[in-house]
Amino acid sequence: MRRFVWPLVGVLTIVLAIPPVAYPADGAAAGRESAELARMREEAKGRRRRLIYNNDGNDMSRKRHATPEEFLAQRIVPALNTQVDSIFYCTGGTTHYDHDTKVADTSYFLHEQFSFTGFQPINRHANMRMLREAGVDCLSLVTKRVHEAGLEVFWTHRINDIHDSFTEWLYSKWKRDHPQYMMGVPDDIKRYKITHPRYMWSTLDFEKPEVLEYLYRITEEVCQRYDVDGIEIDYFRHPLFFRPNLEYKPASPAQVEIMTGFQARIREMAYREGTRRGRPILVSTHVPMSRETCLHVGIDLERWLRDDLLDILVTGSGYQPLSMPSRDLAELGHAHGVPVYPNISNSGMEQWNKRIEAWRAAASNVWNSGADGMHLFNWFPGDLNDPLFMTLGDPQTLAGRDKLFGIDNVKEVYGCLEQGVVQSQILPVKLDPSGKPREVNLPIGDDLGAAASELESATLRVRFVSRAPNDKVELRLNGEPVLPSGEISPDGWVTYRPEPGLYCHGD
Repeated sequence: MRRFVWPLVGVLTIVLAIPPVAYPADGAAAGRESAELARMREEAKGRRRRLIYNNDGNDMSRKRHATPEEFLAQRIVPALNTQVDSIFYCTGGTTHYDHDTKVADTSYFLHEQFSFTGFQPINRHANMRMLREAGVDCLSLVTKRVHEAGLEVFWTHRINDIHDSFTEWLYSKWKRDHPQYMMGVPDDIKRYKITHPRYMWSTLDFEKPEVLEYLYRITEEVCQRYDVDGIEIDYFRHPLFFRPNLEYKPASPAQVEIMTGFQARIREMAYREGTRRGRPILVSTHVPMSRETCLHVGIDLERWLRDDLLDILVTGSGYQPLSMPSRDLAELGHAHGVPVYPNISNSGMEQWNKRIEAWRAAASNVWNSGADGMHLFNWFPGDLNDPLFMTLGDPQTLAGRDKLFGIDNVKEVYGCLEQGVVQSQILPVKLDPSGKPREVNLPIGDDLGAAASELESATLRVRFVSRAPNDKVELRLNGEPVLPSGEISPDGWVTYRPEPGLYCHGD
């Protein structure tokens, strides 16, 4: 029998006191590859991707590996023979890498230059040396192994990663030598809270042509040297490209043009290099979770899709795993023939104590949105039978399992990430002291009415804070009043047990 519990995570707060870059015109990109390559690209776009497993590359730093096989056994091999159909592999952060790049800085070079003392840079240096001595690097090794398993592999470029704002060994020599390319200075980390965009002082300024050229050449080199099936331009790590966003203001129209020009140039390069090798290089982009949040940071997603500037669309931050609105971007992508994969992150699941029931609910919502699959971030398969990697990728394997749906409480996230979150879809919310009702949306991917005979329970929980003894609160579920089933708990949780038929399938 299934049990469902929906805590509205967070709180319902009761307030008792009162220069543009030129790029091809619309449709011009279509003539950049032969008819045969275009056919191959469309076929590759449409392949099954139940689960996209994004490996952040920290298998290079967690421990020292004695052999390439031991390295692969940590995070790559366990993902094979699961519901994972694609592996997106990140080899570094924007301007430094663990693959053998001739353009950017490598972790090996940085350690040689600065002699870092932490175990992570020491491990990266040792693992890079071990792989080099074996005649490979991490990207060539992973690509070969994944292809042997019959899966596709993309290289992930975190286009503006900010972890080097507070981690010295990630701070590349290129950035040290060019401080004028960043939008802040190191002392900003002392002046601002982590929730303020200026705390991430190492963010690159995309209005600098030198920045765009450097990022382009890093991506181009991977397409020229490695047998990847595609590249993922990860605009969500981190969505802070222009100075207006430092003050929570939207990117200007001219800045939006800069981003479009950069994406178009990446697309043209992928066409060119795919033609050179005789096999398409797909372009995936990872963007914020709504049209509005995309445009706020400078991404005109509707135009990118209309102008055929991408093949695969990954959406959302992962910090809003259960209440992210995925349907609109799924429909937008499909209207332009682009498959869509909402992102679910283990970091976002911390608010749910990383419970497997919450992962199942998030996956159920993704499938109900009409998306083509999901993109998993910061979650790594620990063994060959990881329950998440064996169940999330198919509505049939999710059916009949306990789930925990809810409304996310996104708090204390990096300030630059906050601008990619749909604020109307998160808690807490404040109730109007005059009695005017507040409406919040609880997405439920399962059809509870249809499953009523199989349900053991369908419990709804809501937490109230700052509530005085005489306060009265009425809860309505889809217009129908529901009564609490018992006393209020000391920490403010109220439990309700509405009939399963009161829950709508979806919103």
